[in-house]
Amino acid sequence: MSIAPLSLKKSENLVAIKLKPGTEARTLKSVAPQFSKSENMQAELGGFCLVNTKDVPGADADESLDMLRANGGVDVGTHVYETSDDGVPFVPTGQLYVECKASAQKDKIQELFNEHSLEIVEVRGEREFIVQVTRDSENPVKTAASLQKSPLIDVAEPDLATPGAIKNFTHPPGMARDFVLPVDELLKDQWHLQNTGEHHGTTMFFKKGADARVVAAWQQAKSLGDPTVVIAVIDDGFDLKHPDLSGEGKIVAPMDFTRNSNEPLPDMLGEDWHGTACAGVAVGNADSKGIVGAAPHCRLMPVRWGRDLSDREIENWFGWVKDQGAWVVSCSWGAAAKVFRLSRRASRAISRCAREGRNGLGCVICFAAGNDNHDISDLSGQSLDGFAIHPDVIAVAACNSLEQKSNYSNFGKEITVCAPSSGAGGFRITTSDVMGRFLRGGIWFEAGYSPGAFTHDFGGTSSACPLVAGICGLLLSINPKMAAEDVKQLIKETARRIGDANSYDTNGHSRFHGYGCIDALTAVKVLSERASAGNKKKTREKANSSVRRSSSRKEKVSSSDSQN
Repeated sequence: MSIAPLSLKKSENLVAIKLKPGTEARTLKSVAPQFSKSENMQAELGGFCLVNTKDVPGADADESLDMLRANGGVDVGTHVYETSDDGVPFVPTGQLYVECKASAQKDKIQELFNEHSLEIVEVRGEREFIVQVTRDSENPVKTAASLQKSPLIDVAEPDLATPGAIKNFTHPPGMARDFVLPVDELLKDQWHLQNTGEHHGTTMFFKKGADARVVAAWQQAKSLGDPTVVIAVIDDGFDLKHPDLSGEGKIVAPMDFTRNSNEPLPDMLGEDWHGTACAGVAVGNADSKGIVGAAPHCRLMPVRWGRDLSDREIENWFGWVKDQGAWVVSCSWGAAAKVFRLSRRASRAISRCAREGRNGLGCVICFAAGNDNHDISDLSGQSLDGFAIHPDVIAVAACNSLEQKSNYSNFGKEITVCAPSSGAGGFRITTSDVMGRFLRGGIWFEAGYSPGAFTHDFGGTSSACPLVAGICGLLLSINPKMAAEDVKQLIKETARRIGDANSYDTNGHSRFHGYGCIDALTAVKVLSERASAGNKKKTREKANSSVRRSSSRKEKVSSSDSQN
């Protein structure tokens, strides 16, 4: 069977670099400040870091690549290629697969390899090789093209690294028409996702539309999230056998910093029920059973926290989720003390995660504001939550099923947004729960907040926080190139005002509700509008560029005619 050749074109904006051993990305940025913006340094492919050069003044991709290659911290620099107009990058790793003709003489093959300065990496047979280009070689794509023209060679293919797509959790791009809404049994009870005004058999204590607009957002986006997006939940323990938190590929890089193991399971005697409930709110599976999370097709990174809030522990947790590839981090906890100021060391650990994670785009970090009905940064010094007031996080307050401030929810000028949860006058949240039984003092007890695999009794800002985290994961599934700070800004811009209009200042901020109740639907619509506007702009620029080139050619012809 003959295979059509792969047609490659150079990316207009992307190039790729491999740093020398011991060189970190931030070192490169300090030496090459023109590439210091977070949107320039992108994801890694095949050991190379993608760099977007479009915003570098006065330099095209070729010139930018030359500048980067001249940097002392760069080992290899290469162009990035595309195979179609979808913008998906292909990075040549430097290796090629080569098959030599049976009739080719061995000494001629050796001469050809020497001519192209190729190293042998692996022998696959008498005439099949994996080879590596060296500094004296042309780039891998040109080398492959040259080898393909040789009468000695049957096959010469460059190794190209490109993003993969896991197929068992979501539909591949272009298949949105196959989208169907979840039909999980308890979705009807999850009013925080869609509040119809009637739940649990009553219309009392529910206000239609007092929700996070998540079901409507799924319909608008034709998406339940993407498995490439990983949401980390740092908490007390996780029932990883729970049907809504398990499945092939669902769990990524689990870690228990208390036991120093990769099994962050609940301590039954310690009643570690919290993490399982939070994880369900964020990413519970859409599997026709039980509950469903805000981003059910996103994956879960369960991290069981350590023994205390020491600087070392905080560094360990946020360093882990950053290094293991989390996109969003949900933290439904804080200090037990009413006044807790973050040390510089701990603050910087969170900042590194928020700014350097996700290959420079940053991890979106959500923190629960707390349940003490006090100011998270009281000027009189009575209360201070160093985590929630950190400038790089999304601080989440709570509102109830009647669209009122939850009576317990903390407040303050640093609150970013509020999200539906429990509260006086309203209902609690339905989510996943720890399963099984445990023995204490010779008596068997049911694990979890409620008997069985699910609970209707979760709440607090502990539930509001992973709801916001799940929505962030949904938004990043739609536009994975958004920086963390852009996600936070989008949530602020699209939140809908609730409660007393007089509680909002001239900037649209309320001490009780932040910028309002999180609105997943409006955020998705804004993303779609921006994407559409961006595509139209590219089309106009392409058309204008064609006109300019055409005009230039006409001027040259006219000039030539006048000289003749």
